[in-house]
Amino acid sequence: MKKIIALAISLVTLCGIQSASAQKFGHIDSEAIIQALPDTKAAQTALENESKKFDTQYQAMGQEYQAKVQAFQENENLAPQAAEKWSEAIKADKYQEIMQLQERIQKFSDNAQISLQNKQKELYAPIMEKIDNAVKKVATTGGYIYIFDKNGVLFINPDLSTDLTGAVKKELGI
Repeated sequence: MKKIIALAISLVTLCGIQSASAQKFGHIDSEAIIQALPDTKAAQTALENESKKFDTQYQAMGQEYQAKVQAFQENENLAPQAAEKWSEAIKADKYQEIMQLQERIQKFSDNAQISLQNKQKELYAPIMEKIDNAVKKVATTGGYIYIFDKNGVLFINPDLSTDLTGAVKKELGI
């Protein structure tokens, strides 16, 4: 009975070692795949166009801000008896205008950044889904249990992991 148990344990251990050695690991370079996709170029162009719209508006707001600050400073430099010198009430109002404009510019900048991030997610989501599906297909077809992205891993042993970047590109038709 003890011999049968010992034999069973040996078989389980041997099978475990053999199955562990049969596990296949792969890795990809997702950045290279993303850059090679034609969809990426279209997404990048659309994102740059969106960014230019925000830049144009931001520059216009900045010019308005600079003009108001310059007018305020020029008025401050006038002689106290000059007819063009603003009263304290007007000066306070002009100062308040500048501060509100500065807040609007900051809020616009924050909103533009959020909008661009959302646009990037929107444009790149289908690209990432395409890549994800291709990776899954290559992994399933090749019998890989793990596929790592080399851009997110500190070290990959090339002797124990197969570079599947080319296979994924082929699956994507690039």
